[in-house]
Amino acid sequence: MPDRPTLKTIGKLAGLSHVAVSKALRDAPDISAATKERVKKIADELGYTPNLAARNLYLRRTSTIGMVVPAIGDSTAYDLIFNEVSAAAAAHDFCVMLGSSHRSPQLEERHCRMMVGNQVGVLIVASCTSDVSRVKAACGTTPVIFIGGKTSPEETCSLLCDYRHSGALAVEHLAGLGHTQIALLTYEPENLTILQKESGFSEAMESRGLSPRIVRTGHAASALQAGMDGIELLLEKGELPTAVWCASDYMAVGAMHALRLRGLSIPGDISVMGHDDLYFARYPDISLTTLHTPMEEMGKAAVALAISLIEQDGLVPARQVFQPSLEIRGSTGPCRRR
Repeated sequence: MPDRPTLKTIGKLAGLSHVAVSKALRDAPDISAATKERVKKIADELGYTPNLAARNLYLRRTSTIGMVVPAIGDSTAYDLIFNEVSAAAAAHDFCVMLGSSHRSPQLEERHCRMMVGNQVGVLIVASCTSDVSRVKAACGTTPVIFIGGKTSPEETCSLLCDYRHSGALAVEHLAGLGHTQIALLTYEPENLTILQKESGFSEAMESRGLSPRIVRTGHAASALQAGMDGIELLLEKGELPTAVWCASDYMAVGAMHALRLRGLSIPGDISVMGHDDLYFARYPDISLTTLHTPMEEMGKAAVALAISLIEQDGLVPARQVFQPSLEIRGSTGPCRRR
């Protein structure tokens, strides 16, 4: 295997010191344009890539951000936030080390310890529970940015989504369509995200003189099945409302599937809403009315805060709250008496 080209390799071919080569590659003002062009051409021909580890060691800084999320892939929206964080970090020449806890606090803690051991500058953590004491203990003096809705707003560095407002928006939309019998479907485990959605929903219903109905069934790891189970439970009790709001888009799709299996039409017989605004919500055969979570804005804000913490030695406390917004599609409509 051939040796990796270095600054000294380029310098030998260009007749320059490795210091001059480094300056040329960084477009330093004290290096002529002709020299910069010649050095860059040699670097391209050799396939040179900078040794970031050596550079960071010399500068006594890091260009790596750690990120730990509860899950990636099916039944989760965390891959979206990671995509945004990864893209925003790359735009600033930072890379992201990703770990999935599989909703296990023990694995979450282990990922944090390993990333700290690999000397990431900051950790961005979407915690799998609302108790983040283990995360903070595992990270030690390495700054942590908590992102999402499960974390207490008292945390110094946190980027949160106002899920209480989600409840207000959902009820406002459905009540505006004439629905008075509205149910909220949620799942385990109980955390601040779920509690905020339930609280915001209940407050919005009661402020209109309506009785809130909350059904918590299933688990976040199987949100699709939880949505189906919630509808089956309502049907078995003979308590099917005219509209349901689900804790996530995956749960809403499960609910829609269960309703259609029973021969019910959406939104003719019952309106269905979700939360998150995932990619499939726009599909014509789903056309899900949902609440959009500002993933792109949160991802960019997380990276901006992470870089500030790295460059200013962890002395930049910040807390931001993001608001969901309503996306109206074809799964909700005016209330019709059954």
